[in-house]
Amino acid sequence: MNFIRKYTETLEYIGWKAKAPVIIGGGIAGAVAAVILLGLTYDIVLGFLIALTLLDISFGLPFFLADKKLTEMERRLPDVLGHMSTTLKTGGTIEMALKEVSRMDYGPITPGMRLMLKNIREGVTFEEAFRRFAENSRSDLIKKAATIIISARRSGGALTETLNAMSQDIRAMERLNRERKTKTFMQFLFLITAGVLVAPLVFGIVHSVLMILIQSSGGGAAGVAVTPSKGLASTYNFLFKTYIIIESSLTMMGAVLIREGKISRSVLYVPLAAMAAYIIYTVVAAGFMSFIAGGGMMGGF
Repeated sequence: MNFIRKYTETLEYIGWKAKAPVIIGGGIAGAVAAVILLGLTYDIVLGFLIALTLLDISFGLPFFLADKKLTEMERRLPDVLGHMSTTLKTGGTIEMALKEVSRMDYGPITPGMRLMLKNIREGVTFEEAFRRFAENSRSDLIKKAATIIISARRSGGALTETLNAMSQDIRAMERLNRERKTKTFMQFLFLITAGVLVAPLVFGIVHSVLMILIQSSGGGAAGVAVTPSKGLASTYNFLFKTYIIIESSLTMMGAVLIREGKISRSVLYVPLAAMAAYIIYTVVAAGFMSFIAGGGMMGGF
């Protein structure tokens, strides 16, 4: 029940109108159907992979979008504080500063500014309106900024200088974060290329070669294997698929951890990386097998 409540709050935070039970129930139903249908008709590994992707989207997408919204709000916060500081320097009041900010487009932080201005006009104090805005933002950075601003307002301190100093400090933090992402881009790209693109390609080629060797050792012609050889090839195929799915998933988790600094942000990317690795492996294995078989046939002629 706690998860459903948190899930519902997250849907409201990102502005989705759908109900939590509908999204979660649809994801579970689709996952079960994928496992049953694909497991019986084509490939159980693909069935579980699609099921995992559907579950990940239904359970994780709202939280992923909420995290993106929170990050964007924190990124635009220095611009908002700087704008308010400039308005106060020209002799305006804090209400005028909020009005000026609410007229501009500062992304997801703008609706909060407009709601705060509306609350003030309805008789709520600036301190209480700012506190509500900070709580609704779900951002620790905005909550800390609100605490400092409210304290400066109540103590009669230099609110203009406080806003300007906080704006510069947050910009400096954002600049350091961008520099970290720039310096780790090559490591991130290497992991993705090696683990999600190259590894499945290599295993696809190895699978094709093994198929030829197993069929040859089994006494069957190209494309016609005896039963023991066919069972052995199927076992290798299952092991290869399982390995590349696990390997690509762990690689994506490590790459996102290096890039973003939070492994939780890899939740939505992991199934997509596993699906991409599976597709590359399957296409390369089938294509290389056809290429070898075609080359052998042409050589015969």
